[in-house]
Amino acid sequence: MPNFDGGHYFLTALVPIRGDLCADPRTDATVTSHLHELRATLAALPTALQTPATEKIGLNSPFARGNRTHFARFAILDDVAFNGRGQRDPIAVALGLGKQPSVADPVDRLPCSYLIFVADFDAPDGSQAALDDYLAHLWQIMEPELRNIFGHCDGHARLTDAAGFSGLIRACQVETTMPFNDYWQGAPPLTPLPLKRLLLPALVAAGALVLGLLIGIFAQGWLWLSLAGLVALPVALWWAYSRVMAAAAVPFPMAPRSDLPSVLKALYLQQQVTRFAIDTQGADPATLHAAFGDFLARHRPEDAAAPTQRPGVVKC
Repeated sequence: MPNFDGGHYFLTALVPIRGDLCADPRTDATVTSHLHELRATLAALPTALQTPATEKIGLNSPFARGNRTHFARFAILDDVAFNGRGQRDPIAVALGLGKQPSVADPVDRLPCSYLIFVADFDAPDGSQAALDDYLAHLWQIMEPELRNIFGHCDGHARLTDAAGFSGLIRACQVETTMPFNDYWQGAPPLTPLPLKRLLLPALVAAGALVLGLLIGIFAQGWLWLSLAGLVALPVALWWAYSRVMAAAAVPFPMAPRSDLPSVLKALYLQQQVTRFAIDTQGADPATLHAAFGDFLARHRPEDAAAPTQRPGVVKC
């Protein structure tokens, strides 16, 4: 299930950061590196208002201008981590057959620093068209921020329009092989694999192989059955394996109401129901019934559009 699962697209892109120098925006007398300026740009980028301290700032994340992004993150990867040298076999080392501990192992290094961009967003499928549509959406709502960020990366000349930005991201995209998707509360409605039907051709081929060998001991002319079973058995096993892998590659269906507008509505209702329960403590049945009717009329639980939680904030 690479990149797409459960109605959500999981984008991962590693964009090389420019290695040349650039003018320092704070003064005309000095130059600086694109890496340094990119760090400053990301540090100044507003984050989502997810704590009481950030709520007082009032500057929300630019991703919150739309209603499709569940999660998004920028990070800078300077180099890969060194996990230490490989394990040595002490017996092989003592016998002179293994690599000596004093000999250093090769250390992997990146050719340059990279900007990591990851995003989890609503999408109808995992197609390139779905990705291009989302990237065009980002370009529409946060073009200035995207220019400031990706202008420090290789391929910045593509940032002329939404298509150029999409082309840059797709050129640097890496496959997301382990997406995080926890909206399903229980097991999704998956169709079980027909194991008996999948294994039946292999069982028939194995039976032909064994039967041909057994009969061939006592009679001549049955070698063809064994040869047929010998050829058909790996073919049948490969067919069964390919069917299992093809079924495993099918994305999970989308969980009910797991698109961002529905999730925001659920967060909104959670807060409102809590307040309603506090305000109506000890009310008599008639008053409670009337208050709940007014609650339904004001907050419209079935309307995901409004009233609802604003993107990028913890509370309304």
